[in-house]
Amino acid sequence: MKRRDFLKNSMAMSAGSFLLSNLPFRAFASESMIPLLNCPNINDRVLVILFLKGGNDGLNTLVPINQYDTYAGYRPGIKLSDTGTNAFVPLDNTLPLADQVGLHPVMSSFKSMYDNAQARIIQRVGYPNSNGSHFKSTDLWMSGGDGTPANFNLSSGWMGRFLNTAYPGLYGNPIPEFPDPLGIQLGDRKPSLGFYNDEGLYMATNLSQQDPNGLYDSIQGIGTAEHSPLPNSEYGQQIAHIMQVENNTNIYAQRVTNVFGAGTNSSTTYPDTNLGNQFKTVAKLLSGGSMTKVFLLHHSGFDTHAGQSEAGSSHIGRHAELLSDMFDSIKAFHEDLTNLGIEQRVLTSAFSEFGRQVIENGSLGTDHGNFGPVFLFGSSVKPGMTGTNIDLSDITSGGKPNETQLQFDYRQMFRTLLQDWLGASDSVITEVKYDVHAHIPDLVETNIVVDPTCYVDTYVSQIQIKAKVFLEGFYDPNDGELRTDLVEKGLIPLTQPYNTAPFNYIGTENVTTIPWNVADWVLIELRDSSDINIVVAQQAAFLRNDGLLMDLNGNLGVTIKNVDAGSYYITIYHRNHIAVVSSVPYDSSSSTPYDFTTAVASAYGTNQLKDMGAGAFAMFAGDFDASGINDTTDLNTWKANSSIVNEYRSIDGDGNGVVNNLDYNLWKRNQTQQGDPIIQP
Repeated sequence: MKRRDFLKNSMAMSAGSFLLSNLPFRAFASESMIPLLNCPNINDRVLVILFLKGGNDGLNTLVPINQYDTYAGYRPGIKLSDTGTNAFVPLDNTLPLADQVGLHPVMSSFKSMYDNAQARIIQRVGYPNSNGSHFKSTDLWMSGGDGTPANFNLSSGWMGRFLNTAYPGLYGNPIPEFPDPLGIQLGDRKPSLGFYNDEGLYMATNLSQQDPNGLYDSIQGIGTAEHSPLPNSEYGQQIAHIMQVENNTNIYAQRVTNVFGAGTNSSTTYPDTNLGNQFKTVAKLLSGGSMTKVFLLHHSGFDTHAGQSEAGSSHIGRHAELLSDMFDSIKAFHEDLTNLGIEQRVLTSAFSEFGRQVIENGSLGTDHGNFGPVFLFGSSVKPGMTGTNIDLSDITSGGKPNETQLQFDYRQMFRTLLQDWLGASDSVITEVKYDVHAHIPDLVETNIVVDPTCYVDTYVSQIQIKAKVFLEGFYDPNDGELRTDLVEKGLIPLTQPYNTAPFNYIGTENVTTIPWNVADWVLIELRDSSDINIVVAQQAAFLRNDGLLMDLNGNLGVTIKNVDAGSYYITIYHRNHIAVVSSVPYDSSSSTPYDFTTAVASAYGTNQLKDMGAGAFAMFAGDFDASGINDTTDLNTWKANSSIVNEYRSIDGDGNGVVNNLDYNLWKRNQTQQGDPIIQP
């Protein structure tokens, strides 16, 4: 079956069976996607993280009832009363007495969610060798580090490592199945370390400068003026890579705008605060169809060294206002999601970089402590309490709980949520660097916990194809490389040229600048190893001057998404050279490129590569209409345009930007050459 006929027949069949990423694919599910098909709700799940910036006072948030006298003795000025109108509110008298807590009286929203089985508390959460610096402790929580030398200076974040592993190569390169930013940060202009991957790429979109309606209308770090011309060097490639990442992020800006415009909020009333608007924005984005996996929100002001509460009225003051805003916003958020019918998709976690000291400081405030409580919210959370209250009799001379009271490492919690809630496989957990941290049971409802058979290594399967091929017309026998005249003259288009007949490729690959060592665009096609007639995937890419395939970021090899690891026939198409297909399937796990340049037998069929001498072989030149046959049609095309200078034309067979007799000569010496019928259009 010819390529054109296969594409036509595939499109005529059921789109639901054959279309993925708008490309004709084989009619069976990708093996890596099978867990998602058997567990259809996992990929819809969202993790919302609220960072309480400054160090929340966990002891005045959750008062240990059975230690009230000790608590009151340490905090004569800011203690919450245990009697009267403004006393703390007992949370749950069904808990063992040693675990019972009294809620700050402004926490009625939390009490309501807890009573409605939508909240869980994890007590005494932190990390070994707690650091008292706001900045460093925040970085440790976000990076997955701790106070030990081995984990003190991690340069990437756990969220970035998770997203990079579960969605490899996707950020900045959205596809129809995942058009949204993988992560979104709100409430803080400084990009969080938590979203950086090991390569230094910020794996999120930062929305800031909210308008009165709650939409964050500027996206930090997108767009850049084009730097032209770029130097023909590795440095120039690096600049090009940065420009490409920023250019791709503009796609997210439009997508976020569209999703927000399509979304809605229910009649739920949010607090008219910065935090309330952050949550309101997330709800509207999710309602509009956002598939973003991780949202990071910020609530500032918890560094309560002074004026934490008002003298003589400890139930009001700065800390009370912060807690009221926090829990009222979270309650409104989950009510809104419930009204919108999407609450079951979302689990919310709230934490602070450290707690406060047990002993007040004499300024109606508290100084930096070490660990404290973490809160989980949503109908998918298993309600209740994990862990026990801090022992107020076991504190240091400085007023902090002794380090031995640390009950849960925060990495245990996030490891559990990544696996039990988002379905991350063990290999993903290892890449996140959380594999050495024990799972915490009962954070997620039993019937919601992801079954191990549904764990996913990557939500978007992908492979990398490496190959080497020469173009006869571009080949310079003096140095054994392909000429780069087209890029040197600025003639190569920024968008791949294969959307027209006869290729009819539907991809949209584009760049902001062409790397200095590119000979031209090529089109890569994979075919099934058991049936060469079946087209599995297509991808436009660059062909480097040394003949190696290169992706749009300047990396060797071409990443092709939605394709499982395995063996595939590789087809290489070019605008004016006869296409070739590998003589044998190529194993995608191989680190060695498939080499079309060393033997005629490396191409499928008979006599499908031109002998260039000195042991080099290349694709036949002169196929100006890309029909797969060098015939009089190609000659007539050349005759009609036989004198063109400094243009990007298919009849420029030697790729020097000039159409002349040299191009005619390429056609003439190959005028009867035909490509293998299996890959003719």
